[in-house]
Amino acid sequence: MFSLYSDIFRDYCIATQGLGRNMHLRENLFKQTVINHNISCIMKSVFVFIIVVLFFASCEKSNDSGDSFNTESVSMGANSVEDVYYSLENGVISSTNHSEWDIAFSVPLQTATVLINEGAGVELFCVGDTNFWSSVDEYTIDSKEPRLNSKSDWYTGAFNINASGYPNYGWGTYHAGSPDHNVGGDSIYVLKLSDGSYKKFMIRVKMGQGSINLIRWANINGTGEQTVAVSTTAYFEKKNFIHFSLVNNEIKEIEPDYDQWDLLFTRYLVRVPTGSSTYVNYPVTGVLGNPEHINLAKVTGMKAETATEADIIGGYGADADIIGYDWKETDPITHQMSLVDSVSYFVKNTTGKKYHLYFTEYSGLTDGTITFKIKSID
Repeated sequence: MFSLYSDIFRDYCIATQGLGRNMHLRENLFKQTVINHNISCIMKSVFVFIIVVLFFASCEKSNDSGDSFNTESVSMGANSVEDVYYSLENGVISSTNHSEWDIAFSVPLQTATVLINEGAGVELFCVGDTNFWSSVDEYTIDSKEPRLNSKSDWYTGAFNINASGYPNYGWGTYHAGSPDHNVGGDSIYVLKLSDGSYKKFMIRVKMGQGSINLIRWANINGTGEQTVAVSTTAYFEKKNFIHFSLVNNEIKEIEPDYDQWDLLFTRYLVRVPTGSSTYVNYPVTGVLGNPEHINLAKVTGMKAETATEADIIGGYGADADIIGYDWKETDPITHQMSLVDSVSYFVKNTTGKKYHLYFTEYSGLTDGTITFKIKSID
């Protein structure tokens, strides 16, 4: 304060040199000198304030580990009717309406997986061995429980869920050695298709040579019987699965080449307990990992954007449903959906590239939009 007055007095003396005893001019100059100093002080204060604000803003940005996250979104459409294949590096690769396919056959050699399209309402009931084909009717499945795909293991489809171990694949048994190296079908099923119709169905054989799946189906009353060969040979080292529509009797190339995608945003069924020994098959929207391209890890209990690889417990895993569906939850009273707090995911692909992601918004079935933050951590 003393320094301020000294500066004012100095400037006043300099300005009034040569004015003599002209008090009127001296008074005006004194007032102007004070005003000039006040303006100067205000400008200096504003300048200092701006510098301080910019400094703290810079500090806040540099200390926020989320500053390099990108915001991404995936739209599955109203009622989440689209399967969306997503690349962490390139974004959405493709999307297909659920109703385009009913079942899918694994492509890699020495596999015999058959999936059903749970998201489209396809259901599978095992009704007996091959002797039951002619005796299947509309009452056959009344006391049967539908079989579901495994969510953690892509190569355990609904048709494989009761496999007893090699050489049994659930729907059939492998014939080791000569003459054929085939998997012969030994079970009859009833399939509820994506259009709501019911068919009796069997996989007659998967041929080891040529990798051909020979399938047979008919209406429940036996009419409209068809036998079709679905070959996966053309897709070796390209795809995990080739899809098939029984409704339209045609092969569907739903999945992009397996090295082009990382995550599948889709609908599937989970078994939710409703009592001590009862449950319901409940449809959910979830995210499954590419079995041939990535491993996943989940971190909970800390702010999502500040989690690091060091926070992973147990390392990366190969289970397809590590992300799954439970990054969101529904209030049992209000039925309002919200995101689970303090959960994020790490993804590592076969080339060693790593990503960190967490979800920020889910619109529900209104338009099926899922929003998330993602960044590379290489």
